[in-house]
Amino acid sequence: MTLSRKAFFALFAIIIIEGYIVLSSELLAIRVTVPFIGSGTDVVSVIIAAVLLPLSFGYYYGGRFKPYTNRRGRFVGPRAKLANNILISTVFLVFGLSYGPLLFFMEELIKLGISNRIILASIYSGLFLIVPVFLLGQTIPLVSHYFSKEKLSRVTGKILFLSTIGSFLGATFSTLVLMATIGVHYTAALNFVLLTLLFFIVGRRKYILSKILIVVLMAVGIFFNSDVQLKKLNIVAFNQYNVIQIFEKPGTDIKIFSLNKNSDSLYSPTQKLKHEYAHFIENHYIYTRELSEEPLNILVLGAGGFTLGIDEDINIYHYVDIDPNLKDVAEDYFLGKELGPNKTFHPVAAESFLIQGDEKYDVIVLDAYQGSITLPENLVTQEFFQRVKKRLAPGGIVICNFIISPGFADPFSRNLDNTFSSVFPFAVRQVIGTYDGWSKTEMENVLFIYRQSPDENNLKIYTDNKNTVYYDKPKSR
Repeated sequence: MTLSRKAFFALFAIIIIEGYIVLSSELLAIRVTVPFIGSGTDVVSVIIAAVLLPLSFGYYYGGRFKPYTNRRGRFVGPRAKLANNILISTVFLVFGLSYGPLLFFMEELIKLGISNRIILASIYSGLFLIVPVFLLGQTIPLVSHYFSKEKLSRVTGKILFLSTIGSFLGATFSTLVLMATIGVHYTAALNFVLLTLLFFIVGRRKYILSKILIVVLMAVGIFFNSDVQLKKLNIVAFNQYNVIQIFEKPGTDIKIFSLNKNSDSLYSPTQKLKHEYAHFIENHYIYTRELSEEPLNILVLGAGGFTLGIDEDINIYHYVDIDPNLKDVAEDYFLGKELGPNKTFHPVAAESFLIQGDEKYDVIVLDAYQGSITLPENLVTQEFFQRVKKRLAPGGIVICNFIISPGFADPFSRNLDNTFSSVFPFAVRQVIGTYDGWSKTEMENVLFIYRQSPDENNLKIYTDNKNTVYYDKPKSR
């Protein structure tokens, strides 16, 4: 079979585009599911496995393909098989990578009582990823049918090279460039456009109905991911880090700032209303400072909606969050004003911020723990807490806002408490909100509050034999 230069170009374009679509779809799947299953290594590994395994089977199955005549008497060659695979893949990905349909799907599963993150990740992967990845994985072996056996050995290197380039672009360009500039939703829409382009490259002229169908699917995918549809879901930003939603309570100026379906911040400029834990921190550890004293140097890891200290201009605030768009979005859609001159935003990962500097802080607030689903695993380790402690000024205070069982009824709550205590001994646990002391399942905001003491390591144990309590206990005046 002799191929023209145009045909060579078309085949290699198919290989690059397919490589891009598979990798970018994998990353999009990880991103769009974060509000429902989090971004822990456990659920990410499920999604990666749901891509790699079907991809390998796709390579194998595509290599075994032989042209045949179907029941309708139509000849099905590699080209027809490719076109059919692309069309079916588009159906699955349009619904699996679009936030609106996925929101409905996940909420219905949760209503059925399915809340385990691994199970949710497995169901999602099984329904929306395995089939399209398996079908798209057949692309390279099917394309190889168009090269003669003599030339196939020479072009194999080019095929693998271009496929890897496509995968590289899908892994980097889609995340570092597209998600950061046009957003996750339009990055997904671009995949639907590329699938349609692939179909038109592969499909014959007689595939009129199929071409109409895939154009309709592309339009549906673009519609699902349009700004109009996201606005109906109260989404004001959708990037590689967060799905940011702003909810307004009717008849009031109260707004809720939500990151990845978690209620991160509450604010009313007229009522000075905030989440109860934010008021507690301000009223007990910030506003109680005497005006004659030096301003506090305050570090907030996990900026949220920037409500902590938003209404005062005396102390110095440093907000740290990995999402560089967070400040502009909060100012434009949530706060309704710019941050004051005493407030600085550092768009960097919390760990990087702690490692790269040496400035000391009087108060460090850890507020990056949005919930059990989106818990950042790297921010609950002993090593992370030790980095936090190194940035604490002498006599300074660390306040962590955790969402755990106040009665430590589950292993996570107990182990988190044990980990925190290993670095910050003698911490106060302050339950925010109402709590039934007999509950074994209730989760609440619990503030872990530690104040540095120079003699915190000079510990003794009172025994019947050696009891120095008389010397240690505070003396009345």
